[in-house]
Amino acid sequence: MNPLLRVIFLMFCLQKLFAQTPFESLLSTLDTVSGPAAYKQSLIDSFMTKARQSAIPIIEDSLVTFIHMTDAENVALGGDFTTWAASYKTPINHIDSTNFWYHQEVFERNARLDYAFYIDREFVRDQENPRTATGSIRAASELAMPDYEYPAEIELNEAVPEGHMETILLEYFANGIDKSYRVNTYLPHGYDSSREGGYPVVYFQDGSGYLSQRGARARNIFNNLIFYQEIEPVISVYVNPHNRGLEYLMDQKETYAEFFALHLTAYIDSMYNTIESPEGRLVMGPSYGGNISAYIAYQHSDIFGNCGLNSAAFRPSYEVFRLLADGPPKNVNFYAIWGTYEYPIHLDLRALRDILLEKGYTFNWAEYPEGHNWGFWRARIDDILKYFYPYIEEEPGIPQKFVLRQNYPNPFNPNTTISYDLKQASSVSLKIYDVLGREINTLVQNHQNSGSYQIIFSAGDLAGGIYYYQLDTEYYSGVRKMLLLK
Repeated sequence: MNPLLRVIFLMFCLQKLFAQTPFESLLSTLDTVSGPAAYKQSLIDSFMTKARQSAIPIIEDSLVTFIHMTDAENVALGGDFTTWAASYKTPINHIDSTNFWYHQEVFERNARLDYAFYIDREFVRDQENPRTATGSIRAASELAMPDYEYPAEIELNEAVPEGHMETILLEYFANGIDKSYRVNTYLPHGYDSSREGGYPVVYFQDGSGYLSQRGARARNIFNNLIFYQEIEPVISVYVNPHNRGLEYLMDQKETYAEFFALHLTAYIDSMYNTIESPEGRLVMGPSYGGNISAYIAYQHSDIFGNCGLNSAAFRPSYEVFRLLADGPPKNVNFYAIWGTYEYPIHLDLRALRDILLEKGYTFNWAEYPEGHNWGFWRARIDDILKYFYPYIEEEPGIPQKFVLRQNYPNPFNPNTTISYDLKQASSVSLKIYDVLGREINTLVQNHQNSGSYQIIFSAGDLAGGIYYYQLDTEYYSGVRKMLLLK
């Protein structure tokens, strides 16, 4: 073919190529091409020049076209939608005599997934896709479908005041195990050590993952949610295990749970102005971190009344699954998220959900077309936080929650005022105890309507020292400490 005819033919092909859906036009045009392979490659190169000006992978409604340019002999595709297992990788199509490989899949319009190409027994990122999957356990790219909502709360906002971070090494010795745990504590902007009612505390497993910029960016999330009044001000605590397998799943699980529920919470309560009751504490974690979170909440429900699960790994053979399914119900409130591309985790969590609901647990959940990765978890932390600790603008005279407030003055001699809020009508008991747990006085023992109450306590002839006052209702229980000076 003479050069002029070749140019005319190429122009004809390109015109046909971009007159319809670009990629399908490319395939149909390539089917008509005969002659040297260079012609096919020229069409492909021209197509790629225009395709790169928009976006690759190519997304057309729910259809996604993955493209990879390589001279490798074997190329496959792996990702959340293949469980990342090499045995489940997806072979992809190759245009003969070219370096062009492609694969098409249909996904939900709000899906977000991590993926990579499998070449020479190694996963590699999509060189055509600028969106890198941050926080993935391997080199991966990110696919965000048209209706996916990017989580703005994970971004640093210079207009939002930052909370304060503190870090310590907390020593723990029990059952022949001597360890020190790195504990990072976040205090919200404007933290007030004398704030009435104290602050809820959120405890995170796999703390470094939640804090890191490649992981959840939790510090940004808390700053933004608190500033924009999406949640009430909370303290958050981040802890890493020494060995996830041993401490989350195996023979050190009980010791780790005791450290977390007893030693760690006692330290946090002693250092900061916290709500010292189960409803004021939330423990949560991802994957196996969700497993140990549920185990801690179940075994220590007197400490943790709330449990958040980010794609918690709950195989029916795991001890925590059996405890929840077969053991006596505990007063624990669950909120779980999981992805439909987390096989078989999503099936296990659906099964656990049905069991717990039947047993009378409070179990709320949300399911999304996503995979097992930090990109998913960081985008849904706000769901969990808004559920447990939503910001509520109180109307005068109508309490929005049950609260036992710190007495005032404290220390005191001989009189102090104890105040509390009742969200709804309930039977109410307010009692005073000494440090040995002996009942000293009953201040309230009757039915009360919703509202705010103040009780004056006179120490009378009591000896100076530490005393406790405890409020019990049908829906809430709280304890606070006070100091009598004599």
